[in-house]
Amino acid sequence: MQDLWQQGVQLHRLGQLAEASQLYERALAQDGTNVDALHLLGVVRHQQGQHQSAVELISRAIAIRGDVAAFHVHLAEAHRALRQFEQAVACCGTALELFPDNPEALCADGLALQGLDRREEAVKQFRRAIEARPNFAAAHHHLGVVLCELGRHDEAAAQLCRAVELDQAHAPTLIHLGRMLLERSRAAEALRYLEAAVRMQPKLAELRRNLGNALHGLGRLERARDAYVDALGLDANLVAAQANLALVLEQEGHLDDALDWLEKAVAAQPANPLFWHQLAELHERRRESTAAASCWDRLLNLAPGSARGHIAVGRALQKKGRTTEAADHFRAALGLHPGMAEAYDSLGKLHQELGELDEAEAAIRTSRRLQPAAAEPHRALAMLLAGNLPTADLKALEARASDPQLDDETRGHLLFALAHVLDARGQYAEVAECSNRANQITLARAARLGRAYVSEAHERFVDGVLAAFGKDFFARLRGAGLTTRRPVFVFGLPRSGTSVVEQILASHGAVHGAGELLLAPQTFEAIPSVVGCAGPPLDCVDQLSAASVARLAEAHLEALQRVDGDRSQRIVDKGPENYQFVGLLATLFPQATFIHCRRNLRDVAVSCWLTDFEQVPWAQDPGHIAAHFRQHRRLMEHWRAVLPGSIHEVDYEQTVADLEGTARGLVAACGLEWDEACLNFHRTRRAVRTSSATQVRQPIYTRSVERWKHYEAHLGRLFAHLPVE
Repeated sequence: MQDLWQQGVQLHRLGQLAEASQLYERALAQDGTNVDALHLLGVVRHQQGQHQSAVELISRAIAIRGDVAAFHVHLAEAHRALRQFEQAVACCGTALELFPDNPEALCADGLALQGLDRREEAVKQFRRAIEARPNFAAAHHHLGVVLCELGRHDEAAAQLCRAVELDQAHAPTLIHLGRMLLERSRAAEALRYLEAAVRMQPKLAELRRNLGNALHGLGRLERARDAYVDALGLDANLVAAQANLALVLEQEGHLDDALDWLEKAVAAQPANPLFWHQLAELHERRRESTAAASCWDRLLNLAPGSARGHIAVGRALQKKGRTTEAADHFRAALGLHPGMAEAYDSLGKLHQELGELDEAEAAIRTSRRLQPAAAEPHRALAMLLAGNLPTADLKALEARASDPQLDDETRGHLLFALAHVLDARGQYAEVAECSNRANQITLARAARLGRAYVSEAHERFVDGVLAAFGKDFFARLRGAGLTTRRPVFVFGLPRSGTSVVEQILASHGAVHGAGELLLAPQTFEAIPSVVGCAGPPLDCVDQLSAASVARLAEAHLEALQRVDGDRSQRIVDKGPENYQFVGLLATLFPQATFIHCRRNLRDVAVSCWLTDFEQVPWAQDPGHIAAHFRQHRRLMEHWRAVLPGSIHEVDYEQTVADLEGTARGLVAACGLEWDEACLNFHRTRRAVRTSSATQVRQPIYTRSVERWKHYEAHLGRLFAHLPVE
């Protein structure tokens, strides 16, 4: 019998539970009172998931011999597995009476207390276990987990890191530490632990998904996609992985595949507001406005009980210009989750858009206090305050930007923000260094995502526009559009003064400033469907008729009317890139106002180079900037030739020198009576969602004129290749 028991122990230690169980049972068949066999068979049953059987067997062992602390500890573990936490606490109490400061008993007691939501008591027991045995990896692990549950993330990370030091092969610690770091936006650190965990437990689908999230957070989209695919290969119904994969596919430009996966996620969890939010944004990117609107409506119905749902709905409303409702949703999120930094981030951006700069600063600082390791509040504060950023905040921004653990994408955003502050302080050499690094990061990311700017492709597009919208086109369709003066199109290169012009006009009582709408490119893309052509839009332009032009114009005007509820005499669409579509827009609305904003090209180039333009693919490389400017010049010269007198030109430098003269000219061009409020445009309360949101809240200033001279030593090659003024 002794041999049977010893052989069982050896197999048990090797993890051969079924074989060990058979030997323990044979030992008990010979002697039903063998206390060691009863105890260890109970432990095996617990390890096999047969927890009630474990309770019965270990209780029989204790009935024979109740003075062994380990028996009570293992009984506590079996009770805990059955969620019988009170009984587990009682068993641990008995064990500690028999063996005070027993590390295993203290640790088991902590776990039972944690199950009863008595987390602070659990913390004390785990700390006592560590005091009794400093190298007790499991106690460090469990302490880290409960501290994380209590929101004490820095302490939790320290304990989990210590647990990994002591036991590098403990997958649960690696998984928990990786997930926690990921949730704290520390993807680079999380990746190391999650990769190690995957090597040890390659069959866990959720672990593969977490690995994908870390890779995604670092901008490594191809590897993230592979991780999500692996996760779904292990569990095809892992809905979160479906949504994650859809997001990566969308970022890679595979919109059809992204839609397929996201629709699967929505079908599986139709009550998940975040999925509807993601689906709405995907439909918007696909320019499926009706489908997007339906998703936003569904999200609005689902959001009331979800803090993150409120954030999602609020941001959607903010994009639509419904700022009061957006603010209500952000505050509702805080009502549900008072310490939600993301809600303060959203409020900060909203206040800034509305020109409520003190309120914006307060919200951003609250967010930074709640998440001191996060990068976004540092960036937002720098962009808001610029040269007025206090020295302490500047040092904090510099420290965050130089953190070696930071992912490249986040570092790039922080470097742009740092350049913004240093430029306002006149530290131009440092600005150039920051901007160079930031633009290189953005260029590398664009190349990695397959979004690198190809100047030759844009030149071919401009060639097509020039060919399609010639004098013959306008002669053929003269008089085909709608006779309305309502649309006002403000366009020009980015950073050429379009935001200031819109703000001047939006200060007029009869004008609504709609911001940067997507209606012009959407209308252009709709040409094939309206004329029944299978080719790209430019190939279908020659098939436009008076009837199809009228249909396009009516749809465009209806969309404009929805923007402001059809309340204003004029509505401004400030889309810098709309200069590409002037020919089509002038055909649809021959009596509309077209305003072209011009500025010294060297100043425009510098401003673009210094701006964090994620959606402007040509703004990070001097060669691309010069090439794009040349194509802009070609198009504008063409429009002036084929549409003489139709475009009102506004020079930024003239606006600075003579605000009233420029403002009166703009109002007259729109066919309106003068309104003195246009001279106090910086006081107009409205949402401005561009990189110029802070500048248009200030009176006109001259410091941006000939700004390029500060950077002549750094951008001389670019300036030499710009079109001649």
